[in-house]
Amino acid sequence: MALPKINNAPKYEIVIPSTGQKVRYRPYMVKEEKILMLAMESEDQKQIFNAIADTIVACIDDDDVVDRNKLTTFDIEYMFIQIRSKSVGESIDLNLKCMECENDNKVSIKLDDINIEMPEESNIIKITDGVSIQMSYPTFNNILNGNILEDESPTTQTFNIITQCIDLVLTEDERIVFKNETKKEQLAFIESLSSDQFNGIRQFMEKMPSLKHDVEYVCGACQHENKITLQGMNDFF
Repeated sequence: MALPKINNAPKYEIVIPSTGQKVRYRPYMVKEEKILMLAMESEDQKQIFNAIADTIVACIDDDDVVDRNKLTTFDIEYMFIQIRSKSVGESIDLNLKCMECENDNKVSIKLDDINIEMPEESNIIKITDGVSIQMSYPTFNNILNGNILEDESPTTQTFNIITQCIDLVLTEDERIVFKNETKKEQLAFIESLSSDQFNGIRQFMEKMPSLKHDVEYVCGACQHENKITLQGMNDFF
């Protein structure tokens, strides 16, 4: 005798921030939740990131094709938090410290209120009159291939991710595909930039979209009115 099918999962629609593509998804089930829990228990950042990306793809409707390797880091953050809201609850409770007395305050946040804002700026950065760089936002594939989650040095992490995010070096005569150059040549190119030239790249990365939500709450202990901004998935869990 066949076991009964317990749940007919409802379908919801979501827009992938980086592309504007609309896809349908279902809440995640115990199978996916178990994988997520095991990954969290491992405390291995690469395993956690893989589990989150796999969960997103597993929940996307079969009619919608999504390549997890091409999802940006903020696509993954946003899509996961929205899928989670339909899976285990549409709000989360966070313990936030008062900025005045440092007392812990329990604050409830609706996950549906958390959005991604896409900046309106060019991804072409002028280096000299004859040389420009075409940038892209870091993808799932960039993060794993660049070993960004494994390196202990923040400086090395920064250079690794920048290397992964340079698509083209544009001159008056050439369009040089950056990934086709050797690691040594890539690093030599970046290190040859002046501080002002490098700041253009840094500013592009700093303005990268991310989960962001402004929170206001009154401390239960001292009545101080707190205003903070939560940013990035780690702030929400």
